Amino acid sequence: MALRIHFLKSDKPREWLLADAVLRGAEKHGNVVSSSSLGEDHDPETCDVACFFGVKSRELFQKYHRADVHTLMIDKGYVRGKPTAGVVGPWKFWRVAIDAHHPTSRLSSLRLPDDRFRALGLEDHPWRTKGRHILLAGSSAKYHTFYGTMDPTMYAKKLVAQMREHTERSIVYRPKPSWREAVSLTKCGYSRPPELLAEALDRAWVMVTHGSNACFEAVLAGVPTIITGDGVSLPISSSDLADIENPRLASDAERGQWLANLAYFQWTIGEFASGAAWEFIGEQIHA
Repeated sequence: MALRIHFLKSDKPREWLLADAVLRGAEKHGNVVSSSSLGEDHDPETCDVACFFGVKSRELFQKYHRADVHTLMIDKGYVRGKPTAGVVGPWKFWRVAIDAHHPTSRLSSLRLPDDRFRALGLEDHPWRTKGRHILLAGSSAKYHTFYGTMDPTMYAKKLVAQMREHTERSIVYRPKPSWREAVSLTKCGYSRPPELLAEALDRAWVMVTHGSNACFEAVLAGVPTIITGDGVSLPISSSDLADIENPRLASDAERGQWLANLAYFQWTIGEFASGAAWEFIGEQIHA
């Protein structure tokens, strides 16, 4: 069944280029496509799927959900591979989530093949059973506003206080690297660029995060994660800080299936334009 797909885009060039690729690919599957400039004060467009780039207004998303319109959020991919000709910005892959910011809720039920993950050439290391510190990965103020949670610094302080009830390990705070208002926390280590995430993960016992993409890299490195919000590794992780000394270690089969599933929620701009991405996205919307 054909869908009416509308892309709301800002004035950023990369959004216009992505919108063009996304809509061209959707049209190849017989869908009716349109686009307009992004604005928070408008009534929802008459469509079946509203597309956005990145974390936009919480109120705008809620408008579409109240109107029973699906949303498709497109953002930087979980894998930050080197770009090829024709890509937008420094990222090769762009992730998709239907009716959510992350595809977390869909990752538990799917049984997708591992071809897309294997094509990435990534190595998933065995779970780490030794480590010294806890890595607390933060997010931006825009992210916290979208989820309706407190200021990122206040939220990080709250998590630190809760973690102190369950562990004496040192805690290293790594706020989102691009968040300029980030500050260090009392009695915590502080990880900021130029230190790489891989260096911060070195000798980490566990990562704690609400929903940072860093949880994907932690899982690949074999570092268990505790997800306090909507992080994509939630289906194979603990969600209670009381588990901090004994975090969940998913089986190899569970973790392998999660990686296979997640690889189908990120696509290149060429795959959007060709319609390959929409072959999968359309199936998920109609499911």
